[in-house]
Amino acid sequence: MASGFQGTEVKPHVPKLAREAEKPVMLTPSAFQKQMSLTTKQRLASIPQINLPQIVQHRDMSETSNHKVSAVDPDQTLFHVFPSEVVFQNYVPHEVCEMPLVLRNRDMVPRLVKVTMESSPYFQLVGPSGAYRKVPPGMCSNLRVVFTPGENKDYFHCLVCTTEREEFIVPIRAIGARAVLDFPDQLDFSVCPVKYSTEKTLMVRNLGNREARYQISTQSPFSVTPTMGTLGIGDILQVTVEFHPLQTGDHSGSLVVHYDTGEDTHTSLHGSAVNVHIRLDRNSVTVEKTYITLSNHSTVTILNHSNVTARFQWKAFATQEEEDQLKQRFCHRLCQEENAQADNFLEWSRADTTRGERLSLLSHIYQNERAKVQGDPMLFFDDIFTIKPVVSEGEIWPNFSAEISVTFRPREARVYERAVYCDISGHETRLPLRLIGEGLGPRLRFLFEELDIGKVSVISLHRYKAVLVNKGPIEGLFSLLPPTTAVGSCFTFLPQQGIILPDGLQAINISFRTTIPGEFKEEFQFSVPQAPKPLTFTIRGYVIGPTFHFNVRALHFGDVSFGFPRTLSCRLTNTSLMPMAFTLHIPGDGSGEPSLTSSDQTSRNTHPSWRKGAQGLTRPMEFTITPCRGTICSQAFQDIQVTLCSNTVGPYQMELVVDVVGVGKKVSALPITARCVVPALRALNPIMTFGRCYLNIPYQKMLRLVNDSDFPGCYRVLPQEHKEEDAVWYFAPQPCGTIKAHSLVEIPFILKTKLLGEHDTIADVVVFGSEDSPLKIHLESIGQGPVVYVYPTEINLGTIPVVEDISETLHLSNQSIIPAVFWAEMAGTSSHWRIEPSKGVIPPESEVSLTVTANLDDTGKFEDKVKLFIENSEVNIIPVQAVGIGTTIVTDKPFSPELNFKPHFSLTPCCYQFKITNKGRHTHQLFWTTEGFSIVQQRRAPGTTKDKSTSQVPKPASPVFKLQPPQMELVPGQTKDMVLEGFSSTPQKVKERLLCHAMVGREKRKKQIMQVDVNCEFVFPLVQISSREIVFRVEKRPSDVLTLLYKPLSLKNNCCLPLSIVLDLKKPFLICDVDQHPLPKDAQVNSQGPSCWWGLKREGCGGALLLGGPRVEKFFLSSQQWTGLN
Repeated sequence: MASGFQGTEVKPHVPKLAREAEKPVMLTPSAFQKQMSLTTKQRLASIPQINLPQIVQHRDMSETSNHKVSAVDPDQTLFHVFPSEVVFQNYVPHEVCEMPLVLRNRDMVPRLVKVTMESSPYFQLVGPSGAYRKVPPGMCSNLRVVFTPGENKDYFHCLVCTTEREEFIVPIRAIGARAVLDFPDQLDFSVCPVKYSTEKTLMVRNLGNREARYQISTQSPFSVTPTMGTLGIGDILQVTVEFHPLQTGDHSGSLVVHYDTGEDTHTSLHGSAVNVHIRLDRNSVTVEKTYITLSNHSTVTILNHSNVTARFQWKAFATQEEEDQLKQRFCHRLCQEENAQADNFLEWSRADTTRGERLSLLSHIYQNERAKVQGDPMLFFDDIFTIKPVVSEGEIWPNFSAEISVTFRPREARVYERAVYCDISGHETRLPLRLIGEGLGPRLRFLFEELDIGKVSVISLHRYKAVLVNKGPIEGLFSLLPPTTAVGSCFTFLPQQGIILPDGLQAINISFRTTIPGEFKEEFQFSVPQAPKPLTFTIRGYVIGPTFHFNVRALHFGDVSFGFPRTLSCRLTNTSLMPMAFTLHIPGDGSGEPSLTSSDQTSRNTHPSWRKGAQGLTRPMEFTITPCRGTICSQAFQDIQVTLCSNTVGPYQMELVVDVVGVGKKVSALPITARCVVPALRALNPIMTFGRCYLNIPYQKMLRLVNDSDFPGCYRVLPQEHKEEDAVWYFAPQPCGTIKAHSLVEIPFILKTKLLGEHDTIADVVVFGSEDSPLKIHLESIGQGPVVYVYPTEINLGTIPVVEDISETLHLSNQSIIPAVFWAEMAGTSSHWRIEPSKGVIPPESEVSLTVTANLDDTGKFEDKVKLFIENSEVNIIPVQAVGIGTTIVTDKPFSPELNFKPHFSLTPCCYQFKITNKGRHTHQLFWTTEGFSIVQQRRAPGTTKDKSTSQVPKPASPVFKLQPPQMELVPGQTKDMVLEGFSSTPQKVKERLLCHAMVGREKRKKQIMQVDVNCEFVFPLVQISSREIVFRVEKRPSDVLTLLYKPLSLKNNCCLPLSIVLDLKKPFLICDVDQHPLPKDAQVNSQGPSCWWGLKREGCGGALLLGGPRVEKFFLSSQQWTGLN
């Protein structure tokens, strides 16, 4: 122990490290009591494992340590700390306590650690604190925490540990005085009745050294009282724990005692709920039949054979959940009503200053209403059945029973049923009871319910009487319901309404007169209020009218096919002594459009009946009667034809009704029977395999349809729906037709595939009149795109010059019968290859050639791929490669490798201007030289010679041709102007070689990239003149008039270049054209043209300037003139 401290020292016992995160432990009361009784030393010794401290800050090891890599997980601390929390308890005020603290290095290398603590009057840190200390791997650093309490209360502090990688906290806690309530660790209620409260009382003492301020809580089905309070040291508290399960089975919970010092203890609660022997003596109560306005009674007994007092209520619902749902609906409806009223109130009271108070009052009213709904016990209430005693809750003592009275008061003459449920303690589910009762109305009866008046004649009046009696205990009201038939309207009843007392009777007088002949049976209805059904009085008889008959008993059409007409004939004979006007109709026939025949269907194949059936909104008219009206003379007859075209599948039971004009409707009727059938058709090949089909090419196959029945049928191939969206198009050129009995037809199907792949398209074939699903015809096909053969499969251009277009042909051969749309592109970006054309269409069974052109911008090997896309086919990849050679320096005009000039006059400069461009990727420094000449010679003026002697060919001292500028730098893409100049003072043939050397990119050595052979012939202008002297002679007499004289001058160009000549003449000489017309002063004469003529008057001389070169040719012109004597 350090000097200056007197107290208890605790030596550490280091347990094992916890591998997983510490799980929270629920303390039982006994464990809490034991924990609070431990000393600081005992608590330290009871620590089962070491928990890693929590890291509060990470540090950068690259700045704090030479060892950058650690074997310890980055989410864990480099040091183990024991104890993880420094805890002092059961200490004495002013007595010094110590707690050791051990930090062990978990890493494989030495690590630094520093432990600091803020200043505190109660806690001190003894050991190497405030400075880093190096701890070898696996070794420990020991410190001590000294605690000097001032009083017996809780203290809190912490240590800050800093390593090379993290900073973490070690909490320090001193536990002062504590209250300890001696609750049991477990409380078992054993087996208890369900929905029944069982209580257990606990006497709890405060065993601690502090007043207990507590809160007690638990979970359903357990409850506890009191839930909070205080308890002095050594005092005793009575705690009641109640177990009220609502469901059978085992239940468990926890009784949590929360102390104001932060601790919680947990007492386990267990209980088992069972149903006890409580039941109803029967499940249903049937009350005797009871007349309305009267009542009747019955009883049911609740038997309690258990040892507990049972409390019960009669409920309207079977479960509590149903009650809660109903209450929730009521509350939701109240909320909607409240919101609606609040919105309406705000709408009309915008300027009302008291609307806030009114809204608050409205909210309070609806809040009370919702509270009433929530507090409603939902007891059984009914105005027909009443259960007594009517109490909110009843009790049945153990081994006793309770008798319940059920009262039945019907309001209508009918059977009443109600379900009521007994919610009773000791039984989980509510006991159902079914209440049944039947209400009886007045018992009015006719003494005889049917009156047969026999045969009566038309128009005469007949009188009869009926008696109505009341055989019940209550009075009965009656009233005649107006008849709705023609014969019934001919009867008159008096009185039509009245009241009959119990055991009384009422006579009713009946009168009858009619003009409608024939047999009749009329039922007259008398309404009796509160009776289940009206009283019926039947009168039957026969009214004699005109006589006639049919020659057949009935029209039997037998079996007819749907949509195929069939006609039968009959004869109507008038046996009376007067003419009879008649009308024939079939009441059971439809009132719509005439029925559709099979011929109509095949001619109008778009009729909606193919998809929706023959019947529309109204039933079609299927019978045709010829004639349908007329007049038959006395003792005569009329032949009648009845045609049935059935559009309704099934049997027919109808009548051909005869209406006699002036006598009545339906005087006679002839039965008609028939049965409409739809033949069942089947397909011999319901799966039609088209195989591989080129896209958009039609293919045809035949569907074989068979009719095995005895009736003809009508069929149609339904048009394809959603055709634009389907992958396959199909249609039938002849979609409709009829098929005879026991026959076969073939239906052509034409199919086009629009997409690649396998397709199974279903076509529907319907039978006219059939309500069954259409025949499903599977059209199986495989969509096939164009087949294109591409060759060659790879392109290798070998060695090619750079910046020049070098091409190769790629052949696309379409080997299918459909056109193939293609487009091509290079796989690489900024490719040095191009394809022409890049897209197009290959006609069926044809071939298209593509030109693949390479233009390389550098030397070396270039590779790429041609991606050839064929619409609806696979993608073809054609590798291409080439090796570039040469230079990327190019000119816009022909220059290399040889430049040939046309002949040029000497002594005149020869110039050739062009542009030079760097089309490569690298910067070029160009140096131009002339082969055979030194640099000094090349700098002299072009065309100079060393020796001027004409006896031998002079040797040039400098090249004739020279490039300007002789050197330059060209960056990629740059263009510069260049001039090739040549000059020769003597005629000669010149052949010189220009050399271009370049330093490419960062290369330090020059290399020759270009050589140009320049060829030029310098010539001297040569002109042959027809005469060196032209002499004009004129002999003039005084009377003569001088005229122009003309002589030809011929100039011939003897050199290979054209010449332009300027003639310089002085007066009186002139130059004329061949027509001897003077030419303008500035006119030029081509030396290769015709001869020229001059007219001269006196002596002079002339000269010619040859424009083709710097040379002057002279010739002389002279004239002589004599004057005559005459």
